[in-house]
Amino acid sequence: MLFFYNLREFLKLFLLLSLVFSLLLSFYSLVDVLLLYKVSAPHTIPKAILTIVFLSFYYTAPILNCLALMIYMRRVFKKSYDRLSYSFGISPLRFFMPILMASLILSLLQLALSYSFYPKIFKNAYEIEREFKKGKTKEELVLNNFWLSLGEGEKRSYIRIGFANLMDGRVYDVFSVSLEGNYIDGVLYAKEGLWKDRSLTLIGAERTYFADGLKEKKDITLEFISVDDAKAFGEKLSHLRMDKLISLYSLASSLGMNKDVYLAELLLRLVISLSVLALTLPLAYHLLKERSFLKPSMFFLLYIALYILSLNLIKITAQELGRSPLLGALPFFVLVLLSFRSLYYLGKGFRV
Repeated sequence: MLFFYNLREFLKLFLLLSLVFSLLLSFYSLVDVLLLYKVSAPHTIPKAILTIVFLSFYYTAPILNCLALMIYMRRVFKKSYDRLSYSFGISPLRFFMPILMASLILSLLQLALSYSFYPKIFKNAYEIEREFKKGKTKEELVLNNFWLSLGEGEKRSYIRIGFANLMDGRVYDVFSVSLEGNYIDGVLYAKEGLWKDRSLTLIGAERTYFADGLKEKKDITLEFISVDDAKAFGEKLSHLRMDKLISLYSLASSLGMNKDVYLAELLLRLVISLSVLALTLPLAYHLLKERSFLKPSMFFLLYIALYILSLNLIKITAQELGRSPLLGALPFFVLVLLSFRSLYYLGKGFRV
């Protein structure tokens, strides 16, 4: 009975907060569309509103869940339900279990939606802004200064494509260096070429062999990565499905590219999803232990700061510092450790 009562009352508050949050965002979206979009297209208004609501909920679900917990615990403390349950031998963990289960389900749901649903929403948001919002530049499937390595063992080559339009397969300013062991075997340069499927045809390519000093100029076809894989490299990471991200992470490793940017996006999705539980557990511990809101609120603000800091550091370490994004996830790992600590003390119990 207590389990279902706690679960029902908590979910009612969470859904109410989510509804209020959605209404405020809907009003903001409506104003944004009416004032900042260059085309007054009525059919875009519902789509724009839903897009902003979904994207905002994606990032703020952990915070909404914690706010619902704080409001619910205010009612619990007012009627001393927690002390009454302890008098019947119910541990703090058991008392909190309904909310913990709801938070876990929300975390898993967020993770499942980040597989393909949220990437599609991110892509829709960009397309809406690109088409209707003032000053939004159009995104093209192009590659600029694209480097990769091909081959294994003693024989391998490094190829740079200055510019590639992946819509029609045209490439320009292609340079390749072939190596055998630690020595440069030859170089190749072409002003333009055509990329189709897994073949890269270079028109009028100039090739030099250093071993015998030979030079030649002719059309050359190289076995390359597929255009579909390259299109994924040219897309925004937030627009990619989870399975595509994992595939690109593996492919980037074999091509000698920076795989950390793809690992960073995967980590971001994990951190955002699992933070629902990672923020809720420590907050619940402080609320039940202190039976007040001032000190737990300070801890709550600290946990939110760690959450936001982790999201930003993951991007910075991978994209700007060239380091492993796992370093940027350290604040989140601190939250995880605090969650395990809170889980232990909730199960052990404490005086209230």
